[in-house]
Amino acid sequence: MKAQIEAELRKAASLPPSELETVLAPYLQPLREMFQQIHSVRRTWLTWVEENRETFLRVGQAVHEVAAKVGTFLVEMDEASQRFAEMLREVERLADCGWTVPTELAASELIDFLRSPDAEAAEAYLIQRLDSMDPDWSRTEARLCGDPHLAEFQIVLPQCFRAIRRGDYAIAVPNLIAMLERGIQTMNPESLHASTDVLKTLRAKGVIAEKAQEDLFCGAIWLSLLKVVSLLWGNLPLNIPDSAGLSRHGVQHGRTEPPNTKTEVVRLLNTLETALALHDLLRENREFSIKDSNASKKLQPAVALIRANFFLPRGKHRLADASSEEDSQSQLPRT
Repeated sequence: MKAQIEAELRKAASLPPSELETVLAPYLQPLREMFQQIHSVRRTWLTWVEENRETFLRVGQAVHEVAAKVGTFLVEMDEASQRFAEMLREVERLADCGWTVPTELAASELIDFLRSPDAEAAEAYLIQRLDSMDPDWSRTEARLCGDPHLAEFQIVLPQCFRAIRRGDYAIAVPNLIAMLERGIQTMNPESLHASTDVLKTLRAKGVIAEKAQEDLFCGAIWLSLLKVVSLLWGNLPLNIPDSAGLSRHGVQHGRTEPPNTKTEVVRLLNTLETALALHDLLRENREFSIKDSNASKKLQPAVALIRANFFLPRGKHRLADASSEEDSQSQLPRT
């Protein structure tokens, strides 16, 4: 085969140019047609590009503007996230004064609360906001009565709120403490629900603490609850001073009379709401977890800010669903 090809080439090389062109014509024709097609496609493409030049320029400008806005948003988001993370560091200071993270507030209101310089300012801010948002306690009552972790208290809860509305705060205090205790107990695995040691449940480096600290927002809520519950469950001295604050042991064991002040009821309700919020966030943490890595640590402030804005105020999605259901029921034809 090789020898034959070489012979054909030598024969073609010996032909005069006119005859050589005739011999090669059948082989060159497909190449000519291919080059013509390429030239035609190129000409069509250039024409189309020229006709749509203005469109390309507008699209390019739009992409540039979007990229600039996205860049600005990311910078502002990072700055806001860092500021929020810094504000969460104030949680421990206010918890030492007896106030847990008020999850019944919106995220922006939470930031205002965390700016409170002392316990008195925190108390005044929270009571003022609750008086404005829920003057008759109906929203708080609905939120607590609808929480599955308080299903065992459906008789006493409405009675507590009737007493609170009358100003008989002391009647509600022992029951609210009992609800708080049960709410913390049920954070344990089902096999440990009989445990009554709430401080052991919330202790640092425990199962609950480690799961909560996967996220800055959830971790701040856990820390505030641990601090306040530690104060509430603290041991009482034999000679109880008149200035002693609210004590779970003092009230439940008959050593002190329950306080009859709105402040202490608001503090207890706030602590109870925080415990229930921790329940909800821990459940979400089991479904979605940020693994411990350098990249995830950088994202934690942003995740905390996004999560707080979505979650707060606690129960807003549940109440919205309930309102929608009531509206749909009211629109049904009556028979």
